Amino acid sequence: MNYVQTPNLLSDALERAYAHSILNESQPLSIGKGLKKIGHGLRRAAKAVGRGIASTINAQVEVRARNMLYKRLYW
Repeated sequence: MNYVQTPNLLSDALERAYAHSILNESQPLSIGKGLKKIGHGLRRAAKAVGRGIASTINAQVEVRARNMLYKRLYW
């Protein structure tokens, strides 16, 4: 068999140390924490959409009010 030789970027000792540090320092995955992050993101997105809708409605109300003021002026 012909194996493709790839350059070894890390020595064996460095690879072991790197793998050991990753395994020891990484926190285990938690479904609860993941769901909390997703829920927090969805809540922030919903608030942003609500603020955008409220801003649009307020802008439309202001335009209607200015239009009514303009129509009531007599020249």
